[in-house]
Amino acid sequence: MSERDEVGVKKRTIRGVVFDMDGTLCVSAALDFTEMRRRVGCATADILGEVDSWDAERRAKAYEIIGEMEREALRTTTIMPGAVDVAATLDEMKIPRALVTRNAASSVDFFHDEVWSIAPFSPWLSREFKPYKPAPDALLHICEKWGCSASEIIMVGDSAKDDVVSGNRAGAITVLLDSGRTKKWSEEFGVDKLAEEMTPHFICANMSELQTLLTQSDYFEFAN
Repeated sequence: MSERDEVGVKKRTIRGVVFDMDGTLCVSAALDFTEMRRRVGCATADILGEVDSWDAERRAKAYEIIGEMEREALRTTTIMPGAVDVAATLDEMKIPRALVTRNAASSVDFFHDEVWSIAPFSPWLSREFKPYKPAPDALLHICEKWGCSASEIIMVGDSAKDDVVSGNRAGAITVLLDSGRTKKWSEEFGVDKLAEEMTPHFICANMSELQTLLTQSDYFEFAN
């Protein structure tokens, strides 16, 4: 596990933890985003952002294609090793846990019904809640539901450009779960070399490291 120097979170009071879904809580077949852009007719890296700028008819057709590809990936979905243990620990501590994803609501339903084995995340927000990550709005909405400030939550995700940016913009503590996709950044450049908004407070290689960070570090004091 790596962290920022003097991250300013020692003994930070934490009242809730928010998780990304794909690549964080679960593992599924990697979506071929190059193929998705080709099939949808998208010219930019931010597929959802571009699609949402289109007229209603073209947008609806694009989301049909996106949904079809996402459903195909869901068929191979499994739990991220250690994710249930982390969630169960939070439940024992009576710390609420939420989920924020750029995936569709139907995918979250599938995850809770077919993949996840303990109590569901609450609240959970899918891409139908706009603006979605990397905007901070979903996290701020959850904070309002929980009656806490963004500085009292932790955002955990595997995407520096979506999860970490969203958390940093909200004012939350951010944890990048380096499950492989972003490994080259931390290895080649170090956490301090990422673009400022993409720099997490902590990088954990897996859920076991996250469990240790949450339960055995001196950085957090949990309040329920």
